[in-house]
Amino acid sequence: MVKFLEEYWGRKTLRGAALGVTAALASVMPAPAYSSDVKEVGVPSQLPGPGPFIFASAEEARVKVEIIASGLSHAYSLAFLPDGDALIVERGLRLRLLRGATGADPKLIAQPIANIPTYVDLPHLHPDDVLGIQAIALDPDFATNRQIFFTYNKPIGLDTATQRITAATVLARGELDGMRLTKLKDLLQGEAVVGAGGSRILFGRGNEVFVSVGALSVGDIDSAQRTDNIYGKILRISRDGTIPPDNPFVKTAGARPEIWTYGHRDPLGLAMDPRSGRILASEHGPQGGDELNEIRPGGNYGWPRFTFGTDYGGSSLPTNPVAADIQAPLMFWSPSVAPNGIAFYTGEILPEWKNNLFVTSARRGQINGTGALLRIVLNDNLQEVRQEILLDSLHQRLKDVRQGPDGKLYVVTDEDQSVVMRIGPAAP
Repeated sequence: MVKFLEEYWGRKTLRGAALGVTAALASVMPAPAYSSDVKEVGVPSQLPGPGPFIFASAEEARVKVEIIASGLSHAYSLAFLPDGDALIVERGLRLRLLRGATGADPKLIAQPIANIPTYVDLPHLHPDDVLGIQAIALDPDFATNRQIFFTYNKPIGLDTATQRITAATVLARGELDGMRLTKLKDLLQGEAVVGAGGSRILFGRGNEVFVSVGALSVGDIDSAQRTDNIYGKILRISRDGTIPPDNPFVKTAGARPEIWTYGHRDPLGLAMDPRSGRILASEHGPQGGDELNEIRPGGNYGWPRFTFGTDYGGSSLPTNPVAADIQAPLMFWSPSVAPNGIAFYTGEILPEWKNNLFVTSARRGQINGTGALLRIVLNDNLQEVRQEILLDSLHQRLKDVRQGPDGKLYVVTDEDQSVVMRIGPAAP
């Protein structure tokens, strides 16, 4: 199967992304004229200065963007503690504490949080392998139980055919005790695969935890369409690690009972609509096929058999991007925006942005250095009303966005020298 895909479509490995468009798309897309060496182009990913920066917005006349921490390495995920401190994931490396993140003088603590799994010195580590910590989220009862949930990619063995490490995506839990995590426990673990990618965590309104897991970039790409594995899926478990009895595949023989939805490519953002409680996910597609999806139990979201995108390097547009049994996206982006973490704004200090969805974008139209923060106004039916591009002149890869306890928005960038930015109202 893999050999056929390579001969039919060509081959390009991209970190955290699925490989091209599989042979399952042959019935809806003609074979593309494909180059395996797509040229990377872009503008320098360099901030225009130390800030602060003032931006005009269509519905908040002026907002101020401050850089409150710098010197991080490829920040991926952000979570706020009740006291205004923040935890920041340096992807695959460590968990850092930003003391007083919501205050006047935030301080990034040099010492990382202890006991986080790290695997940076393993032999056979491939440049595309993303091991170690990925996403973090605080238990809704953190103030009393001090529990933090996190995902990490755990090395399992060695694939003899590719000489690459096999790894499994894991959801784990621990208690924050000062500058360390204690009482660590793995709650669920995926299958050992080559090229495990990104993941995100979202707590529901009840006792449930949703975990999005990216599809495979190499090898068994069509596994996103099967329910015998966790890759290319959104999972749902209870906070204690047990399986909710109303999960859609609990009674399906051979299926992972944690699966809530399947057929995803790279769902790197999860958020809950504050008005309705409906779950949304942002998803990397191939070129021109990024999506915003409403997550419905048991739904098949099509990858790799259906997509609105084309292959890297160019190919014909798909004639049938969805089918009768496929969940169509709420919206899709063309050109691509490489969507990452997402969040709804529910604060009071930026009232014109209330209930807007914010989407972090790593780049636009395959051009590096063009990342932005997208502000999307959705109606009560989660239909797009309008969309605004913010922060694009900062030329950064944006990776995650969160609302702080102070009602301001906080964004982390995915760069060799990542920063944390705080967005609030500007003085008149």
